[in-house]
Amino acid sequence: MWTFFSEARVRKLSVFFGIVIIAGIFLSAFIRILPSIGIAGLFLTSIGYSITHKRIAQRAHWPVLLSFGLIYLLHAATGVWACLFAGGSGALLLQDLVLQLPLLLLPLSFLLLPTWPERQRTVLWVVLIGCCLLSALGSTINYFIHYEQIDDAYMRSQVMPTVPDYIRFSLLISMSVLVGTMLLVQKALPLSWRWPVGGAVLLLFVFQHLLAVRSGLLTMYAGGVLLLGWLAWQPKHRKTLLLLVASLAVLAGISLQLFPTLQIRIINTRYDAGLMDLTDAANNYSITARFYSYKVAWVLVGEHPLAGVSKIKLDEAVASQYSYMYPQIEVAHYLLPHNQFLYNLAAYGLLGLLVFLIAFYYPLWIGVRTKNMVLILIYTIVSLSFLAEYTLETQIGLLTGIFFILLALIPTAPSHSAARLARE
Repeated sequence: MWTFFSEARVRKLSVFFGIVIIAGIFLSAFIRILPSIGIAGLFLTSIGYSITHKRIAQRAHWPVLLSFGLIYLLHAATGVWACLFAGGSGALLLQDLVLQLPLLLLPLSFLLLPTWPERQRTVLWVVLIGCCLLSALGSTINYFIHYEQIDDAYMRSQVMPTVPDYIRFSLLISMSVLVGTMLLVQKALPLSWRWPVGGAVLLLFVFQHLLAVRSGLLTMYAGGVLLLGWLAWQPKHRKTLLLLVASLAVLAGISLQLFPTLQIRIINTRYDAGLMDLTDAANNYSITARFYSYKVAWVLVGEHPLAGVSKIKLDEAVASQYSYMYPQIEVAHYLLPHNQFLYNLAAYGLLGLLVFLIAFYYPLWIGVRTKNMVLILIYTIVSLSFLAEYTLETQIGLLTGIFFILLALIPTAPSHSAARLARE
């Protein structure tokens, strides 16, 4: 038992199951259970290590690692209350608690696991970059084969097929581009990895423009501004800063001239934003549809300001409000509020939103104090996605939002080769 759960083996198993989680994000459409296998494997490995060595490895960091558990307790407590006193569905509550289990299991896993060498965390970032590149390559090939149909789809507010879905994929690309750039700037990669990773980051930056998802472009450029600002404060990186700004400006300009998808998206966004006064447009245009979902949500917030309607009754309450306020909108186009903050406000009220904000952003506060730039970049991407999506309410969105935050957050020990890499 002691031999199997030795520190060296547990670290290797942790990285392996981390790779399974990342692969599962990209393959969940084909192997739905794969992300859950990775989470379960990571959790059981951490339990085995903790029992064998009779220790909680990251005890000193328990407040920041377990803060996400408060969000799980929020789901559980409000769901039980709704079932007992508001006629909520027990089946829906169970479904939600199973979906949200990563909020509990992933922080507990990292709490119990031993400290990783930095190179092991780097391996997972490189795996993410590689998965994004392979998926982007597949989508690009498909685009060139069917470009006429796909360009036409963009005119109808749709997007090219991607794995995973285009919204989550665009966020993962932003993470890959920004974290990959950080790894290169900080020389955190072995020398033989730098050119392949640099090329992958460059290709993903260009592909983000071909994909032309608004949330992806926004998060990548907003994170890029933060990263450039960070570089500007460090004299040793001034030359790197100038090279990055010039290169990105040229690539962005070329992309705008060459990619019909990006051109169409800009035209479509302007047209869509001008239709908000036409209720019928919510049946066909995404920005207008989101606008009306916000209006419906604010009515529910006004009716239940402190405790909300509960998540397990939110779908029903939204549908009822849509049918009353906007009969012109078809049932198939009823949307839950596409904004994580507004979603939580409608579901849990002001009290629940406050709990969510404290629990979710406490690690960011620690990251700012410790100058953890990678964590700040990941939080920037995830938080901006909250403005247009309820990111944490789907399996892949939850993993995108939580796993990579924890990966950037967990304490690591410098690898034996860190000094040598820094000198190369």
